[in-house]
Amino acid sequence: MPATIKDVAKRAGVSIATVSKMINGGNVLEDNRVAIEQAIEELNYRVNTVARGMKTRRSMTVGVLIPSLADYYGVSVLSSIDRELYRRGYSTIICDYSETDPEGARMKLDFLMNKQVDGIIMQPINVQKKDLTRLESEKTPIVFIDVGVEGSGHDSVTIDNEGITYEVTEHLIANGHKRIGLIVGVPGVRTTDDRVAGYRKALAVAGIKPNPELIRMIDISEESGYEGMRSLARMPEAPTAVFTAGHDLTLGALRFLNEEGKRIPEDISFVGFETQSIARIYHPKLTIGLQPIMEIGRTAAEFLVERMVGEYTKEARDIRLKASLEIGASVLPV
Repeated sequence: MPATIKDVAKRAGVSIATVSKMINGGNVLEDNRVAIEQAIEELNYRVNTVARGMKTRRSMTVGVLIPSLADYYGVSVLSSIDRELYRRGYSTIICDYSETDPEGARMKLDFLMNKQVDGIIMQPINVQKKDLTRLESEKTPIVFIDVGVEGSGHDSVTIDNEGITYEVTEHLIANGHKRIGLIVGVPGVRTTDDRVAGYRKALAVAGIKPNPELIRMIDISEESGYEGMRSLARMPEAPTAVFTAGHDLTLGALRFLNEEGKRIPEDISFVGFETQSIARIYHPKLTIGLQPIMEIGRTAAEFLVERMVGEYTKEARDIRLKASLEIGASVLPV
């Protein structure tokens, strides 16, 4: 005879209400959660999702919408989101869209709504507040990652992009560099704008006039990193240092430098972003900016669940997590 929720509660030593709260995505004490998960495994308990959905009017499904399933950020943050949602009893429907196709993003949002998801986590590149009309009319909870939507009134989990770029640029300036190249993402996106602002601010504080010719604002693909690095290297007066503000941008830039036989840091000082695994095997070890991707995904999932189950109903939260600078050996004083 299949195990029931009553059996799980008895084995875990908690109330039926506590078990129900946990399997429906609510927060419970950590000791209780561990005991319930252990009881579920031992009893081979299976939740009847159809019956639960009819009773709670919830699908226990979350939509995740990001621009790319191919880049490092997308894959990593998605893994963290899915892991946390699964732990709380939710399944995920994953969609991607092109950064340059706002209509495609709207179509994917409609697709997720038609699947009757309980909430949506999205990376809203080129998504405007007007695109969220249907979600808001149906009171579907939304959490933004990487970048928020101005005036939307929804929770967002991002990083201090201006702060980390300021710190990187300041580090390069402290090593004597004045001609510093910046390869960054699509213009007009808050993430890009904040990173460019941090770069310019650090230069201004040091009394260095920012040169717009040293900035490459492009899409965040490996090929764009390659082309951005090539165009900087071909300048009559090339930069002595470069910061690539993205994982795939970093890979592309490194590929160009390798093909050209350019040595780091002898020929050019270099700072990458998000490439921790590569930084540790690359010789010399790369200096890199690191954003807490796993924490971004986990926090976004937590925020969304709190909204979906009604545990948090107050004003929107705008959390900016701190990125860090990991010093390697890829910057040489000049």
